[in-house]
Amino acid sequence: MATITRYPTRPFTTWARLKELRRGLNRTAWEAREMGGVVVGTQNPSHALLAGVGLWARRLYGPYFSKAMQNPEILVQYHDAADARGFPRGEMCSSMHHYVGELLLGLTTTNPWTGNQSPVDVVFEVEFCRSVAKTAQFAGELLGVPHFVLDIPQEGGELAVRYVVSRMHDAIAFLERATGREYRDDWLAEAAQNWWEQGALVARLCYANRAVPATLDFQLLHALMVPSVVGAHRREVVDFYEEVLAEVEDRVRDGISVSGVETARLSHEGEPMYYAEDFVPELARRYGAVIVGGFTAFSQGLWDITPDGRWTPAPRFRDLGVTIRNREDAVQFLARAYIEHGPIYHCVRLPEKIGEYLHRAQDWRCDGTILHLDIGCRYQNAGVLEAKQVLKEAGIPTVTYQASNGDPRDFSPNQVIDALESFLERLGLDPIA
Repeated sequence: MATITRYPTRPFTTWARLKELRRGLNRTAWEAREMGGVVVGTQNPSHALLAGVGLWARRLYGPYFSKAMQNPEILVQYHDAADARGFPRGEMCSSMHHYVGELLLGLTTTNPWTGNQSPVDVVFEVEFCRSVAKTAQFAGELLGVPHFVLDIPQEGGELAVRYVVSRMHDAIAFLERATGREYRDDWLAEAAQNWWEQGALVARLCYANRAVPATLDFQLLHALMVPSVVGAHRREVVDFYEEVLAEVEDRVRDGISVSGVETARLSHEGEPMYYAEDFVPELARRYGAVIVGGFTAFSQGLWDITPDGRWTPAPRFRDLGVTIRNREDAVQFLARAYIEHGPIYHCVRLPEKIGEYLHRAQDWRCDGTILHLDIGCRYQNAGVLEAKQVLKEAGIPTVTYQASNGDPRDFSPNQVIDALESFLERLGLDPIA
């Protein structure tokens, strides 16, 4: 049986600040029009380009994501609505499939607090897979509003950067036409700087979790990423991550553990099952193991990424030696950041991805890696089995489980339990009291 070492724990003092910030950002999504702002339908995280039109708020294609994921019966109703209209289950992203259901049921414009109708002004998507792009197109057509998809190549190099710069100029022209507003380059420049700064801070939060004991875990990291997803262009989000990083660094210095026990450290590659997000981490916790990170937990950060997939935090903005003076500076800066430093735009760079899984396990001192063979996301699945072989050759144990990130109909709890418990026992672990 593995030796059980007990570590000190303490509550996060910034947790209340996180909840307050999340509430404020969510309210803004439904009150932006009354405040004179623009409501943008999008699935993807906050993007600095939109700041040039002034106050804007991100509205998901379905406003009930968290509520649905907490109630699989409701979630299945959304999937059933998409099925009934002939949208191919298993052939498109399961999260997009459920969003299509919410769109068809008219929920995208229904205020979850009042039940009143609250229109979307434009659909604007930054695309990294075909399901995201096609859902944006469908949303624009169904809602009867202008839509634009900014496509980011899944490859590096100067040609890719030049292409994205060109498309960003197209996007700005679209936003001016669609909103009828003057586009302010000074607002864009400020938002671009904020977006970079919060991304660099988020990467440092994740990097700090290399410490033993881990002061964060997979679920806590996902919760902390919400302000980045919703409002990365805003100064208050930068300030929030400054506070969180200071607290995390204090916790690392003081040897504070996220759980009090750490019999093993694990990485988790692939999206979690959002409708059962605690399922896999809780299984690990029963054996005293901690999931210290993985792609989705770290993907909101901005990283320096080597060709063989090693991640280190990108520099803070003040250390870049960059000055954003005008629109061209801003779009050049953002395009290069997406192509070179944004993990989500590296999903199918397979040699890099395979090395990434290995380096993450090694650099975060992991005893094993959990691989989600996600029925609901083909991008996440690409290269997983090749990575499994590389991890095996490096002496890092792995386990795979099959489910879906967004469709509970693809989840067999007993199969996942059997696979993970056998894996944890192979690591020499026993359930702890």
